[in-house]
Amino acid sequence: MQGKYNILLIALALVAGIALGFAGSTLAFRHHILHVPGEGPFQRMDRVLNLTPAQKAQIGEVMEDTRDRIQQARRDFQRQRRKSLVDAYVKIRALLTPDQQQRFDRDFVPPALRGAAEPPGPGATGPPPESPGEAQP
Repeated sequence: MQGKYNILLIALALVAGIALGFAGSTLAFRHHILHVPGEGPFQRMDRVLNLTPAQKAQIGEVMEDTRDRIQQARRDFQRQRRKSLVDAYVKIRALLTPDQQQRFDRDFVPPALRGAAEPPGPGATGPPPESPGEAQP
């Protein structure tokens, strides 16, 4: 008899939880606390602002131009970040003994930067060359 009441109590708690979750999410969507899944900013603007076809075209152009500028800024930042890291690794490496340099190269220089952070060959001066595909800013 006790087992039947426990099962009934668990089932009741489960149903109550589902009902509360459904009611809470419905209210959150209605009051714009949550947004429709998969809806991008452009679709949301169109839905909320009731954009005209001309506005949609103009806003689409602005968003495309902005996306291109942001991608270029990201590439420029990544290139400068990589150059700064390589410069730091080269400077730190120059302060170490040959044994420390080997361990430093193995344990501290990320594999992707090892080729660029290697010291210049004998008789060479200046910073290491940039890896292929990277242009100077």
